[in-house]
Amino acid sequence: MSSRNLEILPSNKTTDGTYSYRNGQAQITFDIPAGAYLLDPDSLRIAGDFIVYKDSATPPTNIATNGTDRLSMNNRLGVYSAFQQLIWKSGKHHSVLEHNRHYNRWLSSYLSLTSNVSEQIGFLGELALTMPNYQTFKRSVVDKNLANSFCTHLPCGIMNGGRAINIMPNALGGLQLTIMLENDAQVFQVNPVNNSPTTAPVIADYTDSHYELQNVKLLCRVITPPPDQLSKLMSSKSGELTLQTIHSFYDTAQSSNMQISMNLGLQKVKSLFMNFISSKDLNNLSTDGFATLMPTNLDGSVASIKSLQFLKGGVSFPKHYPNNTNYSTDTNNVLADPEIIKDYINSVSDINRSKTGLMSVENANRRFNTATTGAGVPNTFINNGGMVWGIGLNFENFLGGSGIDLNGQQFGCNIDCELTSQNAQSIFLFVNAETSIVWNENGVQVLN
Repeated sequence: MSSRNLEILPSNKTTDGTYSYRNGQAQITFDIPAGAYLLDPDSLRIAGDFIVYKDSATPPTNIATNGTDRLSMNNRLGVYSAFQQLIWKSGKHHSVLEHNRHYNRWLSSYLSLTSNVSEQIGFLGELALTMPNYQTFKRSVVDKNLANSFCTHLPCGIMNGGRAINIMPNALGGLQLTIMLENDAQVFQVNPVNNSPTTAPVIADYTDSHYELQNVKLLCRVITPPPDQLSKLMSSKSGELTLQTIHSFYDTAQSSNMQISMNLGLQKVKSLFMNFISSKDLNNLSTDGFATLMPTNLDGSVASIKSLQFLKGGVSFPKHYPNNTNYSTDTNNVLADPEIIKDYINSVSDINRSKTGLMSVENANRRFNTATTGAGVPNTFINNGGMVWGIGLNFENFLGGSGIDLNGQQFGCNIDCELTSQNAQSIFLFVNAETSIVWNENGVQVLN
């Protein structure tokens, strides 16, 4: 068995090698060629340079390094903030194998529950430009007149499968990756003057702020099997790859009794989680659009959850009772409900084996406020990267086996909370389900 490394430039390479949502280059496409080899998914990286500009002048102005500019970004996402969607296709048949929508919001939860402070400062800080402190992140990434180099992996189902991927001409025939970039208003946020918790941000000077990706390339390793195995693989007329993929859904709610009901159309659902943010805070320079918050009222106060219940086909499932939270029995309790926190962590990684994460009593409590001038700590300034909160469930920990069938029955979630104002909440639902990719001489089929 032998291996070699590939360095692949975008197939839609621009004349100056830069990609910017503002300037109309909102898509980066890579074609991994077919060959007599297998793709090692653990080796795949996206590398390049990330740079921030204050305006759209010619040439645009860098952010000042003297600390007077207030522009910033989500510190625990770093360069991932710019990746809005991932689309994986078969190179030969162009069938969509996995489509990760709202990818950066999924990562906002995923990275919070799978990386700790040391990792965010260390290898993730070097590779993905993350940092658990908003002030340090701003100084080291945003407030620079030079580009920041990155070289980061892409967590997703097809790359996290742990198995080499057959991209030979008689199988998938190569792979195509398309990265859709995020709009600048969602990526950036403007901090208050002097970081004062009682001063509203002034965004007038930053409406033309934008980022650029430069010198982008895809790095990966391909493996050539031994001759006998290679001959067998290249003569095969069919094959199958089983993996766990992430499916994203979106909903809104603006009442104290939130009723979430969806037909997911998935047969082997293993786990799912939801993260929340006020709809008005999306694509808004005044706020962090990637914050994972509890439901909030129009004045920024927390709309504390009193009861939570998961449903399948209108019946409580897998728990046969609602979770009456610690707030329902003690309204002075500022700590997040332990059962909600446990299930949320469990929906991403087994809580009995999970030894890492950014969540703590410092950033998973009800003491925050999303309004800069309100009572409580602004969520941007909370320790360890900001608020870490969501709702989740791991079906396999309750039932075992290979997931549950949510193809013919509605998935539901009832949330009783103290949302007392007309403030719509955006709900991002991410579902982890088993998927089979089957190919033969006639094409590629994805079975969910």
